[in-house]
Amino acid sequence: MLNAVIVRYGEIGTKSPKTRRWFESVLTNNIKEALLSEGIEYKKVFASHGRILVKTNKVKESIESLKRVFGIVSLSSAAEVDAELEKIYKTSLKLFRRKIRLLGLEEPKFRVSARRITKEFPLTSQELAARIGDYILSNEKCKVDLKNYDIEVGIELMEGKAYIYMDKLPGFGGLPIGTQGKVVILLSGGIESPVAAFLMMKRGCEVIPVHIYSGENTLEKVRKIWNQLKKYHYGGKSDLIVIKPQEREKVIKTLKGLRKENYTCVFCKYMMVKKADEIAKEFGAKGIVMGDSLGQVASQTLENMYMVSQASDLPIYRPLVGRDKEEIVAIAKTIGTFELSTLPEGEISFIPKYPVIRGSWEEFRKLYKVIFGEEPRKRGCQ
Repeated sequence: MLNAVIVRYGEIGTKSPKTRRWFESVLTNNIKEALLSEGIEYKKVFASHGRILVKTNKVKESIESLKRVFGIVSLSSAAEVDAELEKIYKTSLKLFRRKIRLLGLEEPKFRVSARRITKEFPLTSQELAARIGDYILSNEKCKVDLKNYDIEVGIELMEGKAYIYMDKLPGFGGLPIGTQGKVVILLSGGIESPVAAFLMMKRGCEVIPVHIYSGENTLEKVRKIWNQLKKYHYGGKSDLIVIKPQEREKVIKTLKGLRKENYTCVFCKYMMVKKADEIAKEFGAKGIVMGDSLGQVASQTLENMYMVSQASDLPIYRPLVGRDKEEIVAIAKTIGTFELSTLPEGEISFIPKYPVIRGSWEEFRKLYKVIFGEEPRKRGCQ
């Protein structure tokens, strides 16, 4: 009986007509990609009157996949029938009875919400809702309650068809991936950077994941994390890029000899951003994303983030900068990366016992010149 999925968007509807059509086109393509990647057959996917409709006999499987497509605010499993009153009556009652059995209710409270998206149907939305409500009341033991209802019978009418549904399932909202360009994400095995990647995806960015190698155990974790994030990355084509740093040992050894090990973390992150800058420019990305949360660890103070940011003249995006640990963990659990991020990994031996908390750019500059024989790059300078 269920043969369609109604896809609703929110923010896209606020765009100008031309821009909205483009956003709809990108979202439609991302929906098709999600279905194809999950091996879900469909007959048609098309935008119509502020909705995207997916015609498929695999409705349940489609819903599970499409819940992860950014740009979608809500979805409904629906039965598409001709917009004829008798067919709407019978289909609404069948779906209502199925919902009663699913919920295990004896005398459910319900309401009917009808909407004529196109106006060719002879009854108004209110008249149709009243008719359907009366029909259900006369054929099933139930009560009408417009506020405290157990079941909402939804009907949307457009272009000679009626779409009848019993549920609205939430999506993540946001913007379709591919509408806002590319960014590089420095992806570690921790909790924060996967959440940062997720939030940038939600705003329509394709993310290019870059991992700076620190050991096989961590790399295996990061691969698992990226495989999980890819479930939300419909519309993006990127594969994980793994970089083995060439100068790390030189930096660590020199800082140790200078008894400046406390600057190790700042140097490592500066070099990470420097490498991310190269990759971003190679791929035409418009910025670098980091999982920093202000004040959470020593390298994430304003002073240290300032120094690290000098490694690139591209924008450095830190979507978690104002969030606390509990907020970040909650998102990680929701998207399925938390358990992966908390898997054990090898201890990183070069992290100093007492890292610098509020480093000095002048001190960093002097140390950099000793190690590399040249001045460090500074934002805005060639």
